[in-house]
Amino acid sequence: MNILYLINHAGKGGSEKYVRNMAKYASAQGDSIFFAYNEDGPLVAQMSELVKGASQIEMDSPFDIKAAKKLSAYCKSNKIDLIHTQFARENYIAILSKTLFGNRVKIVHTCHINTPNNRLQRVLNKLFMNKNDRIIAVCSSVKDLLIKNKYPPDKIQLVHNGVPYRAGFERPRKDDATTKFISLMRFSEEKGVQFLLESAKWLARTHESASFALTMAGDGPLYDEAREYVRANGLEDIVFLPGHISNAPEALLEADCFINASSSEALSFAILEAMESELSIIATDVGGNPDIVNQKTRCGVLVPYGDVLEMAEAMQYMIENSQQRETMAKNAREAVKNMFDIDKLMKTTYNMY
Repeated sequence: MNILYLINHAGKGGSEKYVRNMAKYASAQGDSIFFAYNEDGPLVAQMSELVKGASQIEMDSPFDIKAAKKLSAYCKSNKIDLIHTQFARENYIAILSKTLFGNRVKIVHTCHINTPNNRLQRVLNKLFMNKNDRIIAVCSSVKDLLIKNKYPPDKIQLVHNGVPYRAGFERPRKDDATTKFISLMRFSEEKGVQFLLESAKWLARTHESASFALTMAGDGPLYDEAREYVRANGLEDIVFLPGHISNAPEALLEADCFINASSSEALSFAILEAMESELSIIATDVGGNPDIVNQKTRCGVLVPYGDVLEMAEAMQYMIENSQQRETMAKNAREAVKNMFDIDKLMKTTYNMY
């Protein structure tokens, strides 16, 4: 089978990780992998060892007729059997390549984001999305929203994101009494940067005996603002902003608890990776987070987004209850093994192909 992975922006986020993982899995099954993108980025180099062919296709909008024509020609010349899209722009273009230019391919679309659509978008979805052969929702809230956005319910299937499960993994022993929190994030509005900083400040001011440290690793437009907030509030000895780190697995091993403070989330790879590294979780009660942190997994606690007191109290609980925190951490790793193991979930997706 010749499979084309089509994406608008070839960046470095969770969606790009999903594409790389699926391409690697399909390649291991003996399929030929092709890759096309609009905006260049790190994923292009990461896909180079997997693909038989890569192409940059300019996609100015979801209704770029020129792009649809070029995509159809690309698929015909490379005898593509199936296109897997990740966002609405390239999915619409793939559909146009079929309906307008006779591109005889199957189209699988994965939705990674919780984005309500306006009335016009819902009408267009109703007209276009029934041309998809299968639609994958990465969490329950995404599936519910897709139905509200007028995607065809009979074509939607819930398949969670996953991460590799390392058999025999053991965390190193910890001698430091300081409770270390970590958050791997993009420094942007929806990731709750200010919310988490204010929570750390509140905890430091009201519980002076609490021995903790918070590492917020990542980059983005709010990074400089966050650094200034830390300096202005005298948090330099508690909150650390190392910027983008290339050694995330090692950083997770040094932590005790992972925090996701987002206002909007689908199914976070960062949370799953932290769980696989045997960390307890504090996460906001939004999007796909309740699919991960719940009474079944018992791996952490959920807090309302924006509630500084609730977040600070959740952090305080993790500081004061180390035994319960360690139990949550072990539960987290077990949940990855049983529910979020990437091999099992990729097999489910591949069977759709």
